[in-house]
Amino acid sequence: MSAILRRVLAAGVLGAMVGACASADTKGPAKAAPAAQVNRAEKVLPLSRDEEGPAVLFDKDDPRTVYLAYSEMSTGACRFAVSTDSGATWREENAPVLDPFTKNCAMGYATSQNLRTELQQGPDGTIYDVFQANAPDRNGSRSVLLGRSSDSGRSWQTVAIDPGRRAVEAGVELEVNFEGHLAIDPAHPKRMYAMWRRSFNRYPAPAPPTRPYMSTSDDGGATWSPPQLMFERNNGFDGPRPVVVGDKLFAFWRESAPPLPTNQDGPAPAPPVTRLFASVSTDQGKTWTDHEITNANDASEPIPLYDRDRGTFYVVWHDNRANELDAYFASSKDGITWTVPKRLNDDPVGTKYGQHYPQISMSPNGRLDVAWYDWREDPFPPSTVGNGQTLSLFSNRGKFVAVYMTSSRDGGATWTPNMRVNDVPIDRTIGSWINNIDVMAPIAISSSNSGAIVAWSDTRNGNAISQTQDIFTGTVTFGKDASNRVTGFQAGVVGGLVGLGLSMCLAVFLVRRQNPPAPAHPAHSVREPEPAT
Repeated sequence: MSAILRRVLAAGVLGAMVGACASADTKGPAKAAPAAQVNRAEKVLPLSRDEEGPAVLFDKDDPRTVYLAYSEMSTGACRFAVSTDSGATWREENAPVLDPFTKNCAMGYATSQNLRTELQQGPDGTIYDVFQANAPDRNGSRSVLLGRSSDSGRSWQTVAIDPGRRAVEAGVELEVNFEGHLAIDPAHPKRMYAMWRRSFNRYPAPAPPTRPYMSTSDDGGATWSPPQLMFERNNGFDGPRPVVVGDKLFAFWRESAPPLPTNQDGPAPAPPVTRLFASVSTDQGKTWTDHEITNANDASEPIPLYDRDRGTFYVVWHDNRANELDAYFASSKDGITWTVPKRLNDDPVGTKYGQHYPQISMSPNGRLDVAWYDWREDPFPPSTVGNGQTLSLFSNRGKFVAVYMTSSRDGGATWTPNMRVNDVPIDRTIGSWINNIDVMAPIAISSSNSGAIVAWSDTRNGNAISQTQDIFTGTVTFGKDASNRVTGFQAGVVGGLVGLGLSMCLAVFLVRRQNPPAPAHPAHSVREPEPAT
């Protein structure tokens, strides 16, 4: 084989490999599938139900398998579901159990009205479910729990990271521990950090202030160190979110703004700003150094993500610095210096439509996906906005909300146009977002190379009497429709073989031009014999 032939064939093989790899990373336009009701497989559903606080997670080894955890607040049931078709359908699996706490996985009798659920997966495939639960008695305090499953949710080992102390007397709640978050140390997978919020309700006045707490495990979550106070600061609505990078432990949290002074003469003072921090510890949480990400009015907690390939932190949140709630994004190489916040929602500025609780996830191939609750299509916007009032999380909301998302393939430098994920407007005049409950847990999002799955609470099955609220999910795919049933690897191999064939044809053509065949000698005419008669 000549040198030129070998070179061309090598180029063809390389082209085949590149084609196979590139085709596995779908980069076409996003497409949202019809929403799926998570509890649909159950044969009997109570008329009145109130599902909230979803957490969703793609399996790291099988993108068709998705896990989902949430709470049913009417009964206090813990819930866990699994999909084996990328979120098209769901089946209920066992949820973590730890008596007496998991007899109520919602708020119980505590008056701090919110909840969070979080799912993570360890390097060995173990699923971790962080949630809050209450002792069943009327004075039961709220506790932070962790469930561990090595068989995709069929069975669990559950432990109380912070079991709330019992009330000191009847009718008095001593501790409310909730909204827990987890980080696994990549260099030491058995080492884990949990952080949460501790508040006090119906405590003999004056009640202790809200504070952040944390605990550490060195055996994969089987046992935990005694809860320790992180710092004497009010961390507001949510517990800090831990991230481990090298030998540094980061905590992303929101400091509540100080209350406005009352009974003052003259014009009302400007509302104090809320500060968002990335605090860092080099001694496993014993001491902390704060680094401010941003500050603004009515800011939500910062949701962090660390991109180990790019060596970059990302964070999203909402605030009303523009007198309307918008979703924002910032990034940092060191967790200390942060970029100028970038507005992610692309509705016109000044429309006074709100965007609530953005959440971020990243696919294995580095695509960033952000989703949030969005009011831009609400036909009944709040009438007070624009008359000296501004949008806020708890006031001046509209009636019908949607779920929107955007994506970035360049580390947040550019973002795709916003797209709506849900197929039916969510009526927030019913359900637990209203009726003096004000439980407004964020949506949940998880990403695979081919797309993302988003989970939210939905009231399409409810009315003013039943107040029914269910968890729904929507799958967003990128590139060609998955219904073709051709995998990226298969498409890449076919494309590569076609390219290899073309390369071989080109090689033969070039070789023949370089070494033309010798001229053929004239052939003698040979006449076929006539058939015998």
